[in-house]
Amino acid sequence: MEKSQTNGRPQREMKVLAMGLPRTGSASLAEALEILGFDGVYHGVKAIDSPEDWKIFDRAADATFPVLPGYTGKSFTQEEWNELYAPYEATTDMASVFGTHLVKAYPDAKVVLTIRDFDKWFKSMDENVLQQLWSPAANFSVNVIEPILGSRAGPASRKMMLGLFQAKNVDEARSKAREAYDRHHREIQECVPADQLLLYRMDVEFPRVNEAAALKAKIAEKVKRDMFSAALTLAPG
Repeated sequence: MEKSQTNGRPQREMKVLAMGLPRTGSASLAEALEILGFDGVYHGVKAIDSPEDWKIFDRAADATFPVLPGYTGKSFTQEEWNELYAPYEATTDMASVFGTHLVKAYPDAKVVLTIRDFDKWFKSMDENVLQQLWSPAANFSVNVIEPILGSRAGPASRKMMLGLFQAKNVDEARSKAREAYDRHHREIQECVPADQLLLYRMDVEFPRVNEAAALKAKIAEKVKRDMFSAALTLAPG
């Protein structure tokens, strides 16, 4: 239900938090929630073309994860999360990285926890997220292109992944993957009342939106745009 409007943006009540980790069919779940009639479903793909969203994720990561150098120790409040999520009734994908912090910010929301076999999940996570975020191209973008454009997409994404794995670098993240996987699922189940939690185990694969291909295509498109914009910025007048 739409509660009000602020600055032209609808203000809605958060009803569903999908806390399955990234690479657990979150795009398909987002599509299903939209089909079920939820107004506004946030998935990480939306952030690719939303620079302001990345700035919020960047601040949220520093507020949430002690392992980060910029850790503030001040968890985001519902009001702060509403800077991002006010127009949405449900959120998936990257939201899960913030786990119980987001659950506590929206205590009345229902929680869907999708659990995928660890080996399948980590293979997908490594190939489609970690390797992409710490590739030579990503390093160039984070260190050269994004500072020119004032973008926080790369740094924020890296912060969220290191925070999730409680790691200081990508190699440590890989070594702590199983620990992070178990911790996330345990903490969500301990935090959420049974009558608000829907637990789904992906024991049987089902047709899903091709998240990996769609995400890579969106990222490639954004990198090209960013490089062009950076070239224009640096070009002599």
